[in-house]
This record gives sequence, structure tokens and C-alpha cells, in this order.
Amino acid sequence: MRYSEALADFLAYATHEKGHSKTTLKCYGNRLRNFARWLAANGHDDPPVYAIPTPVLRKYYYHLSGAGAAGKRLRPRTLRGALHALRCFFAWAHEAGLIEEDPVREIKLPKLDAPIRKLAQDSELLAVLEATGNQASEFRCVRDRAVFATLIFCGVRRQELLDMEVDHVNLEDRVLLVQQGKGAKSRSVPLCPEVADALAAWLPVRQQQKPQHPTLFTIEGGRPLGDQSLTKLVNETKARAGFKDDPAIMPHSMRHACGTRLLRNGADLKSISVWLGHADLQTTSIYLHESEEQLRKVGPLASMSPNAPRKEAEEAPKPSRAELVRRHRQGR
Repeated sequence: MRYSEALADFLAYATHEKGHSKTTLKCYGNRLRNFARWLAANGHDDPPVYAIPTPVLRKYYYHLSGAGAAGKRLRPRTLRGALHALRCFFAWAHEAGLIEEDPVREIKLPKLDAPIRKLAQDSELLAVLEATGNQASEFRCVRDRAVFATLIFCGVRRQELLDMEVDHVNLEDRVLLVQQGKGAKSRSVPLCPEVADALAAWLPVRQQQKPQHPTLFTIEGGRPLGDQSLTKLVNETKARAGFKDDPAIMPHSMRHACGTRLLRNGADLKSISVWLGHADLQTTSIYLHESEEQLRKVGPLASMSPNAPRKEAEEAPKPSRAELVRRHRQGR
């Protein structure tokens, strides 16, 4: 079987048998098609799957790492993502009997580097939320506020927001059902007052559009809000708030800010993990290093007497530079 045919079968398997999210499927497809383009550019145009040995995959790995004049020089984190897609594809090909041995198994993944994120500040997110009131129509004002409130305070993924349906909103119990989460999982997210009020205002406006589908968020006219429309919505609103080129004002960084805010306000990692729909606590642990204020609170626990009173020491004013010089001269 040719690589292109196997790729189509693998994506069908990942969709219908593994139940991967639309975002995961898109990433797999893009990364595996990039590999196909590299194969064609290097004399291996759509080869049979069994004709792609480990040495060829190593050359592609080195190309992504930066080898040669045309090397990509990808970050280790990005490089791992590209190799992970190949690992999943060839593991499937091996199980399906297309190849006798998995050629990717012997290639070691690079060590994971620290993520580079600019965390959105609460003041910036509130400014963006307020900017939704400056839209051209009442529909846009109410709809956009509900969209941003859901992203900011519920921490849902981009695709989860787009997949939400009207029946997923329970204003009586103040709960939002995230049914199409990553890996086809579902979870319930409690609604804080900001989100509950925004959704309560949006639902009657949505009904006036008389949509013929259950999707929660729509564009004017009643059609479902799509990926491109959401991107345009976010870009226009953050520009109105004065953050036109700020990479932190994006759906995923709002999700990250929500997790950090939950930790800062006292939520434990297990609760945050369930809230955000993480598969394991290791994913949630990235929020531990984000809050310097939280770490300062933990600092005294390293003491042999963590409960010892330190109020006087904390309240004592720091001596001025002149006072320090005077004490030094006096031998104190």
C-alpha cells in the first residue's frame, strides 16, 4: 500500500476507532502530509509504506532538527509533535500488517523543553471582555461577550467551544456540559456568575435568529459559528481592547490563564485537571510554576519550623542605605 493510501486509512482509523478530536486529527494530517512532501522532494514520491526504512526517517528527523541549509531548526517540543505523529502512523501500520517492523521505534524523541508562553493577565482579559460592548450590533455585543466569558472563565478548548450545543447549558444548576472534549470525553464545568449571566443574555438573542441546528454559538443569520469566524471575532475584539498583536489573547492562552487562576485562588491540581479535561496530572502540573505569588506562600514550608510566627520580621521596615552604612561603621 502506498503512503498516501495508508495515510487516508490511518486518519479514518484515528477518527472512527480512536475517536480523536478534530484538532488532533488536523495536527496528525498536517504533520504526516509534511513528511510526504519531504519524501517527494528527496526522491521518494509516494513510496509503499514498507519501503520507508529507519534511515530515511532519521534523515527527516535531522532535517527538522536543523541539519543542512534547508533544515527547519524546530524546537524540541515541536519536533516531538512531528515525530509523535509518525510514531502513531507507523505503529498503526505495523498492527495492520502493512509492515513487518516499526521503523520509528528505534528513533529517540528529543528531551522536552519548557513551553514558551506569554500568560494573559486578568486585567487584559477583563479589558477584552469589556470591549465586546463596543461591537456594531446588539447581536455581536451579546454573542461576543458570551463567547469570551466561556473561554476566559471556563477554560474550554477552541474546538470544544465550537462544538457546544444549547442543551449543554444548564443555567438552573449553573453547569456547562463539555461533551466533545479531547479524546471524545465529556465533563461538567461549573459556571461562575460572569459566564452564567453572559449565557443567560445570549440564549434569547440566539433564539431570535431561529437557527435550524443545536449549536450554541452562531453568526448573524443563524448559521453555526465556525473556526474562521471565531478567529476573526477574537482578532477584532482584542484589537478594540488595544491588544491587536498580543499573542497571549488567544483561546488556548485564555485556557492556560484560567488554569493558573484556579491554582492561584486555591484549587488543587486534581480539581483543575478535571475542570480542564486533562488526561493526567502531569499535564496539569505545568501550572505549578506559573504563579510566583503562590510559590512565595509555599516558601515558609521549607523551614524546620514552618508555623513559627514571623509577623514582626515581616512587618519590620527595611533599614535605609545610610542606616546600613552607619551600622557597619559602628561594627554592628
